[in-house]
Amino acid sequence: MRRWSDDGTPPKAIDPIGLAQELCELEPPVCTVLVEAYLRPVVLLQDRPQGLLGDALALAVVSLDDLSEPQRERVCAQEEPSLFHLPKRPGKYGLDREVAVDLNGLLRIGCEALLPRAVGRLDDNEMRVIGERLVDHLDVDLEPIVARQVEERLQQLTGPEML
Repeated sequence: MRRWSDDGTPPKAIDPIGLAQELCELEPPVCTVLVEAYLRPVVLLQDRPQGLLGDALALAVVSLDDLSEPQRERVCAQEEPSLFHLPKRPGKYGLDREVAVDLNGLLRIGCEALLPRAVGRLDDNEMRVIGERLVDHLDVDLEPIVARQVEERLQQLTGPEML
């Protein structure tokens, strides 16, 4: 990260702690910062973010490049519960290499940071498997929700007097 100076001198490299210290000394504590940015693939967990909060929930997508061959084989065989393998399929996923969806990588992303349209898409079955793995991985208790939905469906089928 580089801090932009008001006096016309070139931006200087600065670490986040140094920036925070400099900001504490400024009145008002405001400065212009120049940072590098790059596109990062994510899997949105919402079809159409409604924008009520201005954020969307997503999962990070990670490269398999740094994995050992045995680790890579486990991921490709869908045997690693925290990683969901996506093979190289540019027409479907919009990516030029194989990657994995990281179930540990929950992200909250401002909707303004998202591209206007998706570059790839997971099918319903892939999203179902990711959802099931996420529930298991995060140890989410769905029993109360499922019980309520079963009760509501039974009530629809039999009428309220039968319960």
